[in-house]
Amino acid sequence: MATQVTRPADLRPNAMNQRAEDIALALMGVGALAPEQLAETASWDQTQQGTLVGRRAILEKIAQSAAPEQITISEIVTQGKAGTVSGTLRRAGRANTLFCHVLRFTASNGAQLAQMVSFEHEDAHGGRG
Repeated sequence: MATQVTRPADLRPNAMNQRAEDIALALMGVGALAPEQLAETASWDQTQQGTLVGRRAILEKIAQSAAPEQITISEIVTQGKAGTVSGTLRRAGRANTLFCHVLRFTASNGAQLAQMVSFEHEDAHGGRG
């Protein structure tokens, strides 16, 4: 079953915000990240999972990621060489989870990622799927 991705009607991302959204979705197992989008020495810090360093390690982890049932993107912010994408997601049989992906690019054009930091936390106010 494909992941349902929703966003508020007033969230109309510009090109850089759309790039940040696509990257965040790939980090959650929806879509793909092209190798050239990652710096060779890129790093990815994940909640309670430690840090992955290097393009190959990150791409392997993404390939193994199980996509959630639903993702709701609530906010996308990009400025200069950084961006964040946040919202909620739901995995089968689990409570809603808040997420935030912090993205740092090697240059302000957003062509290549240097660092990603991903946070997930069970939503104390959310229901179960």
